[in-house]
Amino acid sequence: MSDFRFNVSDVVYVPLRGMLLRLRLLEGEPDTAQVKPGRKLRLKSPGGDERVVTIKDHSATGGRVTKKTLMTKRELDVIIPTEDGIRDQEPVEIGWEALGPVR
Repeated sequence: MSDFRFNVSDVVYVPLRGMLLRLRLLEGEPDTAQVKPGRKLRLKSPGGDERVVTIKDHSATGGRVTKKTLMTKRELDVIIPTEDGIRDQEPVEIGWEALGPVR
């Protein structure tokens, strides 16, 4: 399993689903199995705070996630549960990093 690093470039609350995170690939070549629903990502704030979140789903508008599209677009939209995205009244925001895989 290869390590990878994404930058959170957008965060959108999706009613009844959770929070959509638009992730821009900065480093590594993640396999689609590493970012499929049910897998976990470690999010890190610019201030150093960390949390582990579960990928609930992929965005319906992003199309099917394949290794080829991920490496071409270098972008991935994931849905995480709202309770993972907001902890202690601190939401995930643009500028956070998503790191993986969580072992």
